[in-house]
Amino acid sequence: MPSRKSEKYESRKQALETDQEIAYDFAIKAYKKFQSVIKSIALFGSAAKQTATRKSDIDIVIIVDDCTVLWDEELIAWYREELARLISQQNYKKDLHINTVTLSTFWKEIKEGDPVAINVLRYGEPLVDYGGLFSPLKILLRRGKIRPTQEAIYIALQRAPMHLSRSRYAILGAVEGLYWAMVDAAHAALMAAGHSPPSPEHVYDMLKKILPKLPAKYPAYFKEMYMVAHNITHGNVKSLHGKQIDELREKAEDFVNEMKKQVKRFE
Repeated sequence: MPSRKSEKYESRKQALETDQEIAYDFAIKAYKKFQSVIKSIALFGSAAKQTATRKSDIDIVIIVDDCTVLWDEELIAWYREELARLISQQNYKKDLHINTVTLSTFWKEIKEGDPVAINVLRYGEPLVDYGGLFSPLKILLRRGKIRPTQEAIYIALQRAPMHLSRSRYAILGAVEGLYWAMVDAAHAALMAAGHSPPSPEHVYDMLKKILPKLPAKYPAYFKEMYMVAHNITHGNVKSLHGKQIDELREKAEDFVNEMKKQVKRFE
């Protein structure tokens, strides 16, 4: 027969149905563990916005006091170790995503109107707020008393080109992936034909020489991809349109499938 303790545990586990209940349960345990170093614990993200799915993590922010508590390396190490242990001891039906931020950092971000911090405050639900920090700030935000500074506006504007640049490089990086997919596929076909894999610049000629029955479009596809990839590497091509990426992907997929057929021919 199961013990009363295990029955109680299973009953408690079943009782924690909603994200809010799970978050509150963890917040209480965290506060009991760390007590005076914690100013506030809040639920944020999709769970707080009521947009969470079954696969969504539960996002929780822990605001720790670095104004009256001296956080030396020993305390930081202890906190991280104990927090990790506390998380690992739980058996919730959803994963927890815990963010820890210091009081001074959180206050600075709120004061400057940092968009991320403002959204945490706007949608966040205080779970533990014995320090009287999160709830009053939330009310001040609702009353329009917390406004972004010129510095926050400038920083947000400065980030925009960085995101555009990162997105551009991600697109160009996708072309590199297509290029190497074609190189590897061509190498496989040439090796199956009994030849050593050549360096990429010689693949086009080798395909035409070693695989004379190969439809002409496939060596042409490789040559095109080789030129595009190297123009990107040398900075001659700095952007590509979505239609161009789609066309290159289709050609790469067609090329790889044909190389698979060539390999089977030599088996």
